[in-house]
Amino acid sequence: MQRNKPHDVIVIGGGPAGSTAATLLAKSGRDVLLFEKEKFPREHVGESLLPFCYPLLEQLGLGNLKRHFVRKPGVRFLDRTGKASTTWCFNHVIKDPSYLSFQVIRSEFDDLLLRNAARHGALVREQTRVKRVDIAGGADRVRLEVADSSEQPSVHEARFVIDASGRDALLGSANGWRKPRAELDRTAIWSHWGNVTLRGGLEEGLSLIIYLGEEKKGWIWIFPLGPDRITAGVVAQNSYIRQQHKRLSEAGSEDWRHDFCMQELMQSELARELLTGSRLLLPMLVNGDYSYEVSHHYGTNYAMIGDARGFIDPIFSSGVFLSMKSAFLVAPAVNALLGGDSGGPAQLAQAYRNITGAYNFVHRMIRMFYDPHAITWAEVGVEGQAHKRHESALAAGHYMLSGDFFENCDKYNRFFELLEDPKSFRRYKQTVIERADFEAKTCHASWAEIFADMIEQDQARKAELSLEPAI
Repeated sequence: MQRNKPHDVIVIGGGPAGSTAATLLAKSGRDVLLFEKEKFPREHVGESLLPFCYPLLEQLGLGNLKRHFVRKPGVRFLDRTGKASTTWCFNHVIKDPSYLSFQVIRSEFDDLLLRNAARHGALVREQTRVKRVDIAGGADRVRLEVADSSEQPSVHEARFVIDASGRDALLGSANGWRKPRAELDRTAIWSHWGNVTLRGGLEEGLSLIIYLGEEKKGWIWIFPLGPDRITAGVVAQNSYIRQQHKRLSEAGSEDWRHDFCMQELMQSELARELLTGSRLLLPMLVNGDYSYEVSHHYGTNYAMIGDARGFIDPIFSSGVFLSMKSAFLVAPAVNALLGGDSGGPAQLAQAYRNITGAYNFVHRMIRMFYDPHAITWAEVGVEGQAHKRHESALAAGHYMLSGDFFENCDKYNRFFELLEDPKSFRRYKQTVIERADFEAKTCHASWAEIFADMIEQDQARKAELSLEPAI
């Protein structure tokens, strides 16, 4: 078996977490090797970014994304009938140009991040699967066994390993640190469609989130990816999906995933109107395994980031931001450890306190989203619909958008608890929420702001696509 020279850091996984960590460490002068099991570009769920990815992307040297992707001024939550909705505009809390986030095609976005890591000096090996990681060799020794696309094995060593392997959660799975999490037992099924006439907020770049019925414990997303292209999909409880799989298969469905996704999308009047006459651009895609959490997130010679650290439901589009921000916190701590800085261990510990606090805060909001007794995020801005017990969701939503919960999650949790008191919330509601701009259904973004810069890239994509027949 081929052995190779030792590296400072080996990163497992080339998604946003792994590529960001590899870039930052390579820029610091570290010898970084990154293994990615797939060949990029490849499709992935999670196309909508939070605005606070913006400064991170600029620091990575990727501040020109507006030439590639649709801009995103906010998100609109709708109930399943489409009659109740609340529009959350980022410029309510962000007063600089970064309030316009991005709706990205993840195959292209992740590829840009991975190539950026290589451009900054990381050695990138695609189509190379890590088969085994041995972290028991001491504080500055990790041994990895990998296989390339031809299954040719090799051994690599490093002083430190960063597990960014996504839902494979390589270290967590191998060491028994990965545990089921029943309340996140959900799966996403989705695709992209072209020839769509944008409406309902899509024409100004908004993300649309539509509630499904309580028995499904899920939601529909529709995001614009171009002037006439959308991503749309369904997240639902696996018990419901299994029931529908059985029903559709018994009814003779030849592609139950496609038929299930279309069945759920077509129950929304808005989704039905959008997809009528559209063209399917990709095969139906499936992304499951939401139901796990991982412990032992870091040690003397390893750290986990992104979904390898633990999965977070994508309802608030926080996944890419959490992954990238975690890499920004962990990478300098790893660099300090490798440099022999006596404060390195404490820096890494503090990074994970911030990361865990941020994940816990977002999980709190996700639990509220799925709470069948809570007022929905679609209803919370509708006059007369404020459920006293859950009004704080509206206020805390503004603070989620701030992106500051990594450094100040304890402060925001205390604030969240303070707003459980009806008197405190009423004061906040009167001074912050009850404004005409918040109660509007639009973020007042122009077509030119949202689409103009990426038109050339959109035309190039269309030239490469072979379109399926219209629905």
